[in-house]
Amino acid sequence: MMANLVEILELNDFVSGAGYDPTIGFESLYSRLHVADPQPLLVQEIENRVEDYFNRLILPRYPTIYDLLLLSLRGKDAIFTFNWDPFLADAYDRIAEQVPSTNMPNIFHLHGNVRVAFCEQCLMAMPKIETCPTCGAKLNPTRLLYPVEKKDYAEGPYMVSQWKDFREFIGRALIITIFGYSAPMTDQEAMTTLKAAWKDGESHKLIHRLEIIDIRDQNELARQWSSFSIFHHYDIRRSFHESLLARYPRRSCEALFQSNYDGKVVEPIAWAGNLEGMGNAIDELVAYEYPKKSEIEIGEIGDGP
Repeated sequence: MMANLVEILELNDFVSGAGYDPTIGFESLYSRLHVADPQPLLVQEIENRVEDYFNRLILPRYPTIYDLLLLSLRGKDAIFTFNWDPFLADAYDRIAEQVPSTNMPNIFHLHGNVRVAFCEQCLMAMPKIETCPTCGAKLNPTRLLYPVEKKDYAEGPYMVSQWKDFREFIGRALIITIFGYSAPMTDQEAMTTLKAAWKDGESHKLIHRLEIIDIRDQNELARQWSSFSIFHHYDIRRSFHESLLARYPRRSCEALFQSNYDGKVVEPIAWAGNLEGMGNAIDELVAYEYPKKSEIEIGEIGDGP
């Protein structure tokens, strides 16, 4: 958590020696340093430790919540993350390797990521390797955006492309799931963009749902996110396993439409967000996402409905 990142990175003595209070939390600390900017060496040391720490993180061998999240969505969907950690990127790579037929969601790293690089020729983000496999150009690691009050979301083609896609996806989304995001003061520009994009698409949304997965007080969450909900269509869940994604993996929009528009009772899909035995359930769901071979020309299989 950002709240104890100073401690995790063993920065307490370093920060105290520079005359700052290490107990105010990483976001507040870095934001103050950025505003004052009298000690660029201190800022550089913090950034070096951040990147080194997050680069060393690895997933366990068994399936995790990141695997479940990716498997519960399809290629028409998108995940937008502010996290620097490599877990989503690493989970995506291992699923793609083990189950290559699975149609997975797009991932956009709005504050950069330690595992992601960007090709400025192809305008594509990809795993951090030396050269682009498409055009052969040298890849640039994505720059991490740190918690300052005024972030530059227009700096460089990578960040511009991420936020452009963010606005487009949110504008046409049927369901938005906010997963454990505290919306800190240093992210106010991001919050404004999210609200504008979601509300801009309000007129063409026959049904829509804002879903919040968080363990904080429900009244606090309701106040924080009430301005985002269209006609108060929002739900608060205590864990991923209670969410539409877990109850109706790869079919959350269909389930919402049938229950809210058609008035049908929609039973949860068998896996129900459990790690055990999810393989067979996912295989069956994926199989129905592609048209039958008899109905298409060979080589024209699409991404499913």
